[in-house]
Amino acid sequence: MQNNMTNLKALYTSREFSITIDEIVDIVLGKKSGYIKGLGYGPKPNTTRATQRRTAELEDSLKKAKQKAVSAQNELQK
Repeated sequence: MQNNMTNLKALYTSREFSITIDEIVDIVLGKKSGYIKGLGYGPKPNTTRATQRRTAELEDSLKKAKQKAVSAQNELQK
């Protein structure tokens, strides 16, 4: 695997071939179902209950802010 990575690094740095870091990772490690489309490789989002609770709190806060904005706009139109 080390030789494979070294060869791919040489190809990447030689600029003879157009290969991205993500493509190198796919070749060396293979594709995983944990890949997040559009975000690439990296830490996966946390989906714990605390995160879900925080998301609900933020959504509630956003809803209240939108209601206040509508109320303020209605007051300005009077």
